[in-house]
Amino acid sequence: MEKYTCLLVEDDAIAIDMMKDYIDRTAELVLIGIAIELADVRSLARNPLPTIIFLDLIIPPGETKGFHLGELPESSYYVIISGIPLNLYKGPLPKGRLYELNKPISYEGFSKCVETILKELKLENCESTDTA
Repeated sequence: MEKYTCLLVEDDAIAIDMMKDYIDRTAELVLIGIAIELADVRSLARNPLPTIIFLDLIIPPGETKGFHLGELPESSYYVIISGIPLNLYKGPLPKGRLYELNKPISYEGFSKCVETILKELKLENCESTDTA
């Protein structure tokens, strides 16, 4: 079974516990870090690049030194786990593929979203090995 790395960007302790539980229940996912400030994201979203980033849009900035969400890698899949719908958010967004899970997030909603992403990843992997 292929494993995919993920990063959780969330500042609420209850939401962190819930999302960690959901990620731990998914055999294909490996949590490589938790960022509770925007400044933490810069260092955690480096090498190796996480395949999936679960991203709360509103977190404390910390010492960002100008870093913003628009600088995140395009190659990652982004699951927006915010209380603010994407169509109302006015800040910069990552350039990768975006998925949305509005809070409160159920395990069923999480599973459905992750299953969709995993299918796309497996299809990409098949296509890249077919052309090699």
